[in-house]
Amino acid sequence: MRYKEYNVNKVLEKCLRLFWEHGFRGCSVKDIVEATGVNRFSLYHEFQDKNGILYNTLKLYRERYVSDKFKILEEEGHPKEVLTKFYLSFLNEANLQHGCFFIHIGTELADTDENVNVLVKSYLGEIESLLQKLLGKYPTTKNQAKFCARHLVGLFCTTMSFCLIHSETERNNHISNGIEVILSKNKNYATST
Repeated sequence: MRYKEYNVNKVLEKCLRLFWEHGFRGCSVKDIVEATGVNRFSLYHEFQDKNGILYNTLKLYRERYVSDKFKILEEEGHPKEVLTKFYLSFLNEANLQHGCFFIHIGTELADTDENVNVLVKSYLGEIESLLQKLLGKYPTTKNQAKFCARHLVGLFCTTMSFCLIHSETERNNHISNGIEVILSKNKNYATST
């Protein structure tokens, strides 16, 4: 057996950046080979195909870049403050890219790639569950928390797309106004401290 001469996570990291910058369809296997320095045979042996690389980049992104962001939703504080911090954590200048890789890839492929569709739905379901848990800390019904969480997930998706073409001020206003409108549906969220 031949010794593997590359680090899988470093390869995936380079692919993640490539897919984020150019889109999945905007990258050829030749581009991946050039960016990673790993030959086509080795890539296919490790990941089966280009789609396998993509699915593994989504997994890496979830593990490496999102876990700490999800923990924000478990913090104590007024829902608006916690939610604002959560949304803005994806738009931080120090991030790999602005926005969310799942939303970026989902926008491009969820309608045509069933695996991407499943992965994105699972990811958004996880966010929705965390949002319901956050909102459930305040006097409300389960249906109200679910209603608000569902709309906050929608806001998350639009914010992650919105960030690509708008200024920081516009993004911050979009987040603040969106959260306020959604939380105003339940007076307990608006008045909680």
